[in-house]
Amino acid sequence: MHPFPFIELVWPTVFILVAGLVISYAFTRRVVLSYVVSIVKAGLFLLYFGYLFDGTYTFLDDWKYLDIGEQLAGNHVGLLDLISHYKFIVSTVAGENIAYYVYNATAVQVFGFGYYAPVAINIVLTFLAAGLLMKAARCGLGMSRRIGIGLFAVLALSPDILAWSTIPNFKDTLVMTATAGAVYAVSLVDQHRTLRAIVVALAAAFVLAVTRLYVPLMLGVAFGITLFMSPRGRRNPWLWLLAAFALAVVVRYMGHGSLMGALHTLRAQMVDPVVGVVRFVVTPIPFHTSPGYGFMDIPQMIYWALLPLMFYGIACVWRKGTISSRFMVIYFVLMILLYGSFSTLQGARHRVQIDGLVVLFQYYGFLGLVRSRFRRRVRQPLDAPLDLVPEEDIEPATNDGDPMNAGHARP
Repeated sequence: MHPFPFIELVWPTVFILVAGLVISYAFTRRVVLSYVVSIVKAGLFLLYFGYLFDGTYTFLDDWKYLDIGEQLAGNHVGLLDLISHYKFIVSTVAGENIAYYVYNATAVQVFGFGYYAPVAINIVLTFLAAGLLMKAARCGLGMSRRIGIGLFAVLALSPDILAWSTIPNFKDTLVMTATAGAVYAVSLVDQHRTLRAIVVALAAAFVLAVTRLYVPLMLGVAFGITLFMSPRGRRNPWLWLLAAFALAVVVRYMGHGSLMGALHTLRAQMVDPVVGVVRFVVTPIPFHTSPGYGFMDIPQMIYWALLPLMFYGIACVWRKGTISSRFMVIYFVLMILLYGSFSTLQGARHRVQIDGLVVLFQYYGFLGLVRSRFRRRVRQPLDAPLDLVPEEDIEPATNDGDPMNAGHARP
């Protein structure tokens, strides 16, 4: 295989640049930052598919998605035709899990017949995922606007997210974006914006239900555990009613028989979860990957270096004590336990859908570490000046012991 002609990549590159700029500005209101992030992501897309692409980092699944997507596009079938041509799509796909095939068909209709087409949309989705998680951190964790904007940039330019969204054509980026939407919905509950939370949650659940059905089930379980552990949640009958309704919808959609069959399969294929969880968290070993996963070497090396910050960030987020913070940690732990319990699901690819939370924990851990050190320094006025941070950017520290609340910038 050879790189694609430059002329074929102009339109998707412009689309990434413009859509990324609009989404970035909508969330951050920072023109320069929006330009920089958009140019970097669009430039990497153009560089990879215009000069470096040779088919090395492709897989059987992604080619199947693309091939069937091109068949559907050849018959003028896309997302807008999902309902009217549902039977034709199911017969072409030869299965019920049709969403990402139609996603590929729509990408091909918009950008042309090429491996790069669905990847271009995946890249744009990462802007949206970064924005939703930034909003979730602000609503549910009390993060200031300035620090939230930094989180957006770190999420959008995370090496791991950049690699997985720019190189292979996998649906995991779509799942990650919908998961970010679910996390944002829970953060709206913390602000008592229940109606908006329901709307966002339903949209996220629909996307997840047609791409990876067990994910909304795990989100529902995490939300139920969060409510049980939250004094506010236990006292709010409306939240329990919402959780029960969500569970009923999932059971009705999947069917009781399908759920029982899935549980039987899970029990039959489980391995030692202790070893599996460790393997899932650290896989792959940098520069010891198989040829198809060589693009992960540098991002994985950075991920390993930031593991201590991730674990510290998890502890800091948990100490916030809000419904959102507990939900983030509980869902993250549940997914690690789930994937760590099955040897076939312990690869780095399955971690992509929670990469947004991984980066959020890393970022929170870094800021918590820096601020805890800063607080120790300002307690020694002879060793460090007190005007390290402008007075107008300082808010009083709370008593919850969370370093993220010390020296907190105003929204």
